[in-house]
Amino acid sequence: MIKVHGVHLSPFVRKVLLTLEYKGIPYESVDVFPGSDEPEFRAISPLGKIPVLEDDGFTIPDTSVICRYLDRVHPDNPIYPADAQLEAQACWLEEFADSKLIEACAGLFRQKFLNPAMFNTPTDEAVVTDILENQMPGLLDYLESQTPESGVLVGDAISIADFAVVTCFLQASYGDFEVDGETHPKLRAYLDRCLSNDLVKNRMEQEKKVVAALAG
Repeated sequence: MIKVHGVHLSPFVRKVLLTLEYKGIPYESVDVFPGSDEPEFRAISPLGKIPVLEDDGFTIPDTSVICRYLDRVHPDNPIYPADAQLEAQACWLEEFADSKLIEACAGLFRQKFLNPAMFNTPTDEAVVTDILENQMPGLLDYLESQTPESGVLVGDAISIADFAVVTCFLQASYGDFEVDGETHPKLRAYLDRCLSNDLVKNRMEQEKKVVAALAG
């Protein structure tokens, strides 16, 4: 059985789990925190990052590489469009989410939830203000320009773009951030559609257990 090494509240682990669950692939979770110095983990993740996928003795790190691998070996319910232009668009939005959007979303998560809940460190309000005032608006404006009035982000089927973007905003929601429908109506409507999807709702239910345990 496939194993996913990581922790469920990681946005990058979440993207892989959404892919597995969308494709109906059974898996086991192996809890390991990013940066772990355990020799067994570093042997399969030389950069110390999560997730790492283990598939019958084969291991590979990096969320995007993992998702691409899963789509190749389990082609049912594809998450990369067959059309070249749609695939390029989906991969770009994945990259945008994984590189820039997650910086802001994970920053809020760390400041508003992770630091006080796990590290007994107070929220740095200056960092939060910088994210909300200087980082997030431009990111939201760009996504608003890329979000359709209805449906999914790219084409007419769920793609890696949807998993990458929604996982960022789920991360931000744990930092008490929600997209304002007044300023970004298409993005807000899109996220509401995502949050009503059974796949996302089931993933959130699993994560709520972790959040509750961390929050004490």
